[in-house]
Formats: sequence, structure tokens, C-alpha cells
Amino acid sequence: MERYPFGSGRPDPSSFPKRELAEAAMRILPEMGNELALYPGTLGYQPMRQVMADRLLRREGIAPSVEEIALTNGSMQPVTLMAQMFIDQPGDGVVMEEFCYSGTIGAYNKEGAELVSISVDEHGMRMDALSDELKKRADKGKLPKFIYVLATFQNPTGAIMPLERRKELLQIAAQYELPVVEDHCYADTVYEDDYYVPSLYTLPAEVPVVHIESLSKILGPGVRLGCFFTKQPLLGKILQIRRDGGTSSLAAAIVYEYFREHLWTHVNHINAIVKEKRDLMFEMLGQCPDAFEWFSRPKGGLFIWVKLPDATDVIECEQIAESISRTPRRRALSPPRIWLRITRTNPRRYS
Repeated sequence: MERYPFGSGRPDPSSFPKRELAEAAMRILPEMGNELALYPGTLGYQPMRQVMADRLLRREGIAPSVEEIALTNGSMQPVTLMAQMFIDQPGDGVVMEEFCYSGTIGAYNKEGAELVSISVDEHGMRMDALSDELKKRADKGKLPKFIYVLATFQNPTGAIMPLERRKELLQIAAQYELPVVEDHCYADTVYEDDYYVPSLYTLPAEVPVVHIESLSKILGPGVRLGCFFTKQPLLGKILQIRRDGGTSSLAAAIVYEYFREHLWTHVNHINAIVKEKRDLMFEMLGQCPDAFEWFSRPKGGLFIWVKLPDATDVIECEQIAESISRTPRRRALSPPRIWLRITRTNPRRYS
């Protein structure tokens, strides 16, 4: 049976710059000398960290020092490190959106965390719901350990949290002295010019903010490159619990050599491909008005969020889904509801 890939969020494999990365490797490896015979350290290859800083400067207008940036094996490594850093014992809470990436849910479950679900709307995590939940838990003496949030192109809803709501989130976090972990892994996947909202990391905050980035969405998850940054002394404490010996200097050096001159050309190329697929998906969904109550029209990210009618036959949907490559429903922290998350980065064009 032919299977249609609508599950995984990743770039179109045909867009992977194989030749360009091979040429970059030929240029950079002779320059590295014996560096590859050494451990990369907890921060990682310095030139690649500079690329990450420059990337944020162009996108956000502010950049951390390279000494505040740690390269990681994708973004899931720092996501997991945050739980290891802040969770003291099984049952400690982590605040999350009610719909969230299944990998994050799985990682925090394995760390023994209680996942504290906060409802979302078309603008992301609701601050009234967050405030109410934290007040209840404070009254019981059982506050969670940190807040995890995707404020920009949330997975799976595609929501962009408005600036005032971001400021309110930081105010609520300060009220309860909770660190904020901002997963910014979709921030480069932009298809409209009017989307921009400053990241939480760039806003004034009275609590630590850890900012997580990834190259998986614009290059490929097989490269396993991401980073996180935050201020000292928290950065040093997080690095103390890191046990992997550091992120590959080989991968970082090759990507650095390619991205130092071609980062934004590459990003624009990738986004043009995905935008075409997004627009086609909008067109196809629009041709089936009776099949859906509503679907999102995200300005970035890799997913479209679809609300099916309440009367939808779930068993029939499961039978149809046998021909679709998909991620099983384990990303919702709230009671089951009839929603679909559709990725639009699969390599084939359907009509």
C-alpha cells in the first residue's frame, strides 16, 4: 500500500545541500589541523557558535555572546537537559501547552515530570489559564519547576504569541519565580513578511530565560545541530550536567563553512519550497469545506492544524489513516479531541 507522508516535520529531502556541504568539507577540513583529535568542549566549535549569534542578531536584533551559546545535538538535547536541570524528584511539574511536540512530552515523562497542561487559543498559551493554574498550585505549595513554551510557530497549532502576551508570560513567571524555556526551533521557517514578534529571550525578564534553537528545520535532522543560550550562572550549571563530551566539531565546522556566506540564501530557498507546499495545502483544504470545521493558516512553521467536526467517525478515520504516514496521537495533554496536524514538507506534490 502506498503511504502518504504527513507526520514528520522536516525539510524536503530534495532541498538538502549535498554538493554544497561536500565542497564546504573539502575547504574547512585541511584548515582544522589536529582540532578534530580533541574533544569539542561543552560549548562546542566557536565559529559555529558565532554563526548562531549572528543569526539571532539578524532575526531578532540582539545577539548573545558566543560564550553564552552551547552547541547541542539538535534541539531535543537541550529540551531534555532542562528537565534534568530543574526537576529534583519524580512528580515535579513542568508547564506546557496542552498541545505539544510528542518528543518533548516523551522526554519529560521519562524524567518523571508531571506535565502541567495549559490551554491554548489561536495566539498560543493562554495567560489567564496559566495564571489560574499557578495560583492553584501555589496555594497547595506545589508550584512547577519551569515553564516550557513555543511562542513562535507553535507545534502543532502554528500560533504566534503576540508581544503583549509574551510580556505577560514573563511577568507571571517572575511572580512565581519560574524559569522559562523558550523552544524557538521553527523561527527560521517564515513565509510572510509581517509575522515578526521578538523572542522571549530578547525581552526584559526578572527570571532566567533559556532559548533553544535548531538547524533541523532548515537543514536536516540528520545533521544533529542546535544550540541553547542563557546567562550565567545558569549556563554553567546546565553545562555541568552535560555528559556527552560535546557536539561534533566535524559537523559544526562543515555547516559553519557553508552557512558563513550562504545561510540566508539557503533559508530563503528552503522557505520558498515549503511556502509553495503550504499554499497548495491551503487550496486543497479549501476545496473540502464540509470536511473541516476550521484549519489554521500559519505564517511559518511546518504544520497546519485542522479541526474536524465533532461528529467525525474516529474509527473510519483510523482506517483511512492506514495509508498515511503519521505520528500517533500522543501530543495532547488535554482530553481527546478531534484534531489533525498535517505537515507540509513531504517531498511529493499531491493533487
